[in-house]
Amino acid sequence: MPLATKLLEQYSSTSNAITLKNVKTLSTIEEPPASVASKAALTVAKAQKIQVTDRSFVTPRFVFPRVTSYPHYFLAIAPMLQSDRVTPEPVYTLFVQDQPSAKYKVAYYPLATDTTTGPPTLEEDSADGAPEVTSSDGLLASPSELAKAYNDFAQGHKDADVPLAPSQALTVDLAGTFNANAQELKSRGGVLNRVLLSHEYPSYMLRTRDGGVLAFSAVKVQDTMTSSSGYGTVALDPGSPEAAMAGSPQGAHSSQYVIDRLEVYLSVIPPASTPGPGVQLLGFSDYLLSVDG
Repeated sequence: MPLATKLLEQYSSTSNAITLKNVKTLSTIEEPPASVASKAALTVAKAQKIQVTDRSFVTPRFVFPRVTSYPHYFLAIAPMLQSDRVTPEPVYTLFVQDQPSAKYKVAYYPLATDTTTGPPTLEEDSADGAPEVTSSDGLLASPSELAKAYNDFAQGHKDADVPLAPSQALTVDLAGTFNANAQELKSRGGVLNRVLLSHEYPSYMLRTRDGGVLAFSAVKVQDTMTSSSGYGTVALDPGSPEAAMAGSPQGAHSSQYVIDRLEVYLSVIPPASTPGPGVQLLGFSDYLLSVDG
């Protein structure tokens, strides 16, 4: 426990000192997808001239899966203090050690934005230990299946293999944002198409008391903006992150824009034997990676 507390404090202080000028320092405290997300957030903040404020964690608690092979990992659950405000829901910071001689680095740090039914109850013993999860056997879905199910839902297609429970993270943060952007572009004569690019990031699972898991996963997606008529242009709005990333904060027009994003998911996957309402997207984050047009 003292070591975990020290690692969390060191992570907070080191990450607060990182800017784009010393962004290589990220590799000492984070690994993908967290390092990809952090670099993307710093890049957008600089492009939009946004001041990045320091963050720290309040009253953390820790869960230590009893993993028998590498990577080893443990979870820190704590509200975040930023700009004199404490988040009402916790950040789930996952530390990973890839091999015996390696340092622990942060691989995920999603914020739980939807705990209307209460936070998931993890399977723990009196020493904050948790059973190892070695596969997705017996679960309603595998973490590798979630990106497709979530983005199919956002585009109005139901994934028959992965039932999804309603949640703010799913219906508002992910699907709501995508549909709002698609409808806005449509009203101006454009079309927004999204495809999944890769599952290159590792996923991690911790057992919940009901036999399901709390799952960390991420994927890259690619959005393409084109004119619905096949000619003409589409626009990046003035002041938008996309316009700033494209080097035209005042707004821009092109026949096509290709936008890469990183999506990070914090999910609760129930056991297949008692699926309830389905997989719950507990937290969702979207990071703008690049804009080409």
